[in-house]
Amino acid sequence: MAENNNQQQSSPSPKKFKWSVWHVIAIALIGIFLVLTLSNMDAILSPIGKLASLLTPITIGLVLAYFLNFFVRFFEYKLFRGIKKRTLNRARSMLCSYLLFFALIAGLFFLIIPSLISSISQISANGTKYIEDLLNSINELLSEWDLPFLERPEDGITYLTLEKLSTWLLEFLSSTGSSLQAIIEKSFDVAFGTARDALLALADIAVGFFISIYILLSKERLNAGCRRVFRALFSKKNEDRVLSYFSRAHSKFGGFIIGKLADSTAVMLVCMLLFSIFKIPYPILIAVIIGITDIIPFFGPFLGAIPSALLIFLIDPWMVPLFVILILIVQQIDGNFLAPLILGDRTGLSSLGVIVGVTLMGGIFGITGMLIGVPLFALIVSILDDFVASRLRAKGEPISLYKYYPADAFIRPQDENTEESTLLQRFSRWVSSVETEHIEPGKRIGFWRGFGRAVRKILLAIGRFFHHLFSIKPVPEDQKSGIYISISTHGVPTKHSVLRTILLAIPTLLLYPLYVVAVISQSINIICREDGKRTWGVFPFLVFSVITLGIFPIIWHCSVINRMKAHCARHNIECHISKTYYLCWGLLGLPLLIGPLLACAHFLRAFREIAQHFNDTHTFPLSAEVLNSEIPESAEGTRPRKSIIEQIIAPEDPLPETVDDDDDDDDDYDENNFVIN
Repeated sequence: MAENNNQQQSSPSPKKFKWSVWHVIAIALIGIFLVLTLSNMDAILSPIGKLASLLTPITIGLVLAYFLNFFVRFFEYKLFRGIKKRTLNRARSMLCSYLLFFALIAGLFFLIIPSLISSISQISANGTKYIEDLLNSINELLSEWDLPFLERPEDGITYLTLEKLSTWLLEFLSSTGSSLQAIIEKSFDVAFGTARDALLALADIAVGFFISIYILLSKERLNAGCRRVFRALFSKKNEDRVLSYFSRAHSKFGGFIIGKLADSTAVMLVCMLLFSIFKIPYPILIAVIIGITDIIPFFGPFLGAIPSALLIFLIDPWMVPLFVILILIVQQIDGNFLAPLILGDRTGLSSLGVIVGVTLMGGIFGITGMLIGVPLFALIVSILDDFVASRLRAKGEPISLYKYYPADAFIRPQDENTEESTLLQRFSRWVSSVETEHIEPGKRIGFWRGFGRAVRKILLAIGRFFHHLFSIKPVPEDQKSGIYISISTHGVPTKHSVLRTILLAIPTLLLYPLYVVAVISQSINIICREDGKRTWGVFPFLVFSVITLGIFPIIWHCSVINRMKAHCARHNIECHISKTYYLCWGLLGLPLLIGPLLACAHFLRAFREIAQHFNDTHTFPLSAEVLNSEIPESAEGTRPRKSIIEQIIAPEDPLPETVDDDDDDDDDYDENNFVIN
């Protein structure tokens, strides 16, 4: 105790900060500087705007190169990684990236532009009729209400007409000092200015396209040059800090923007499909509006849904509730399935942070700020959090936010569930809690509580049904099907072939091929259970085959081939099928008619070989305990799944280190820089 008292007495007490005149003067000067800066913001931003207009082609080139770099890296590290000569790898990757980019743009144009032009022409042709119908509806309502402040018109006279609206508009324009001739002249000036700006924009895009090519060709040299400048300006510690901030910005900006564009495109296509099925007026036009505005986080769905609902209200008011329901369904699909699959958690911001970022950056930079507001605000918050954490670490204080909750806080850290905090997940927990809800025997419950329990039980049964159908991981319900029991009792069937399938497909009205799909899906789930994945059965196969117009069966077969090849690699079995072989014969051999038959024949042959190996290495009947005991703890399915954007940004497998044996290419490499001639 005495030693502790001596240590406390010997430790220096912190110095108390004292204000001086210089501190007050410094704060006053900073305040005056901020006031002058904000009051003269237009004058400050004017030269910056002129400089930005001059650098527009370079900016377009940098942005285009930055976006295409994701595809270039994907081709370099995934598809062309076997090419030894890296300059040839880069050239092919760039060519494929630009071709893919132009193909996507052309596809969107051919898919959207004709329908968009048709929708706009129909609106312009029928616009007068839509307005007249709306005015007639308003007149009927006014005549039925018999409002006291409106004089009841005589027979044949209506409250509102298109002529009256036109007259009121002209009178309003005349009262503001604008004449019809001035309005027409102003319209011509706007149209001429828009055409001139469009031509200038096309010229800037063309120049930016060539700039992006040179940037992608020499991106390693540019990277090395930037590192050289950082090394000259900063210390090693500050250089690492700056590079880490650049890496963080790259992850947040690139991943978010690319992923958001892909997510919004998927939303647009889903809306096109749903609006076409349910006969929503002008489905292509409204889906394009929803898809474009969906790029803006949080406010985007509202910005797109409100004008679309007004347009639908002019044409068919009874379609508005159906449109709202479909938009809510699409937003739920996007928020709970598409966005996590494509984006993952790219920002780390809470809902409040997203709203503040979009509002603040949108108020400063307009539409561009609303697009980049979330990743930019996330980057600023991340840097500030690092600064606060470093200061707390230097003071020896705890870094975790939960350590600073007040003792009398109503919501405590243990009350917050950061892993499951969405509204849909809370609803799922509320529904599933009906099973664990304890009711004392003999105790009567009220009508509304009993009704609520019945509804929750029905929802739970429906949810488990669809979870069983569309789950991507094994579920206990799989072990209750008749096919599963038959396989675990007698083994995996090896009698399926193309000839047998064709002969039995005709008398069974195509039911036998669906039975083969069910058998293969259950068999693969049993044989390849070590990977922790699950192949969908017949019902999802049929549903997605119809939705994707016959594309999903190809995806289904490729997924099964991936699982079979991984299983063969784990057990040293030779696999006689590959995705390349299947796709070449299944797609390119389609004009020959026999091509898909050869692809299916090799697919079924590989399946029979794997099934035979499984039957030879197991003794039947097999119990569920025996099958589950063979699954290793480090199964692939237990690893966290990366989003699509994370897989493109950071390929897992690096390029193999190779030595170029061609002596003629030695000039391509410099001692300090990687140069492409």
